[in-house]
Amino acid sequence: MSGVPNIKFHSEEMPPLPPPGKPVLIRVATTPPHQTARQELRAVLRTVLAAWSDLPPEQLPLVETAHGPVWRGKLGGRTLDISLSYAEDEGWIGLIRSGLIGVDAMNIQYIPEAEQVARHYLDNATLAAIQHSSDPALAFTTAWTELEARLKCMKLELNEWSVPQEVAIAKCAIQNIVLPERVMVTVATARK
Repeated sequence: MSGVPNIKFHSEEMPPLPPPGKPVLIRVATTPPHQTARQELRAVLRTVLAAWSDLPPEQLPLVETAHGPVWRGKLGGRTLDISLSYAEDEGWIGLIRSGLIGVDAMNIQYIPEAEQVARHYLDNATLAAIQHSSDPALAFTTAWTELEARLKCMKLELNEWSVPQEVAIAKCAIQNIVLPERVMVTVATARK
């Protein structure tokens, strides 16, 4: 599992069980407010996992934690990692067997405090790239979703920038996807 992840998009059809180390990204239309979207995304997740495991949704070894749902069993003889993200009226489910995954989605738009946030949470080179970009909104969104996806992938909390955190999250391969509606989806994967 090196280089750019092989991402598969699904929205209406049931995705097949992926081979080990290959992520699946599922795009789900959701309804505001966030609590409703959260329930809808988890319902789709349970449907997919029930189909893959041949278990009824109520018997899935899925446990809710502070970091989101965690699969506490094997799926096709392999571990399963899950990451969820939301942007506007859609949610994203990232799944990978025998690996780690982090997904982050964000609308590409001007954020007044972006430079101040970047000073605290991103490295100096990234801050400079944002400041000198012809599209600072895109540059900030790219950097921010990469940070969030990598943190989710490595199961780390958001903290101000530090060398140890940068070293830990550098283990993740990244793929950025810019959707026509100016939404950035970033997927980070790593070996388990």
